[in-house]
Amino acid sequence: MKKGFLALLALAFVWGCKDQSTGPDKATVRIYLTDAVAQYDAVNVTFTEVSAHIDSQWVVISNKTQKVNLLDWNNGNVLLLGQAEVQVGTYTQIRLKISDAEIVWNGTSYNMTVPSGSTSGLKLNVQFEAVAGSTYDIVLDFDAERSVVITGARLAPTGFKLKPVIRALALALTGSISGTVTNPGKLPTAYALAGTDTVTSTPVDGTTGAFQLSFLPAGTYTVSVADTAKRAFNQASVQVIAGQDNALGQLTLQ
Repeated sequence: MKKGFLALLALAFVWGCKDQSTGPDKATVRIYLTDAVAQYDAVNVTFTEVSAHIDSQWVVISNKTQKVNLLDWNNGNVLLLGQAEVQVGTYTQIRLKISDAEIVWNGTSYNMTVPSGSTSGLKLNVQFEAVAGSTYDIVLDFDAERSVVITGARLAPTGFKLKPVIRALALALTGSISGTVTNPGKLPTAYALAGTDTVTSTPVDGTTGAFQLSFLPAGTYTVSVADTAKRAFNQASVQVIAGQDNALGQLTLQ
């Protein structure tokens, strides 16, 4: 399922909202996936299980095998990895089990090793309180560029490893920044920076010039947009408020 960030905010029951379909002693947890930009043709990851941790046990949210090209899910688009009714209480981690991973680079496919991916799984720290009758939405922001580790020389690699770099975020506590590049012909990319750290990034639509930097915790960011012709736009002190989009309007790369 592809949804824009604002549509997801409008349609989702967020933390604390009542859902008549949920049992009186249960809550619903939904796990979504999105991705930052990466300089590859495809990054295909096969998920076999998504679970949440409570009281020394793992509760399965989804055990459906799903092969996902991470690069299909950026610019505010999300994939629903799984949802389930769960017991109420305090959850402290999300776990992803990954059976296979593949990278396509310059038209060639390479298998990636995934340390402990299918056994103990990848554990993400994210604490939330599942309240009876409510639905809690979590977004996993998978940074494919940082997650792919090349062994050997970059121009003559001997192998690839997937060491996932993922931000786990409560949807209700995030906002976004959007804009439209007036001259998007040279493959621009938009970045949200907190200090010197790139929090997230997204490709700019080459036809419309639109971009959306989504799932940002409330705070102040620098927005940077740059293309392959070395033209750029930078704006500091861009405010993000939870549940809102900060629209920058039209901007031109120079």
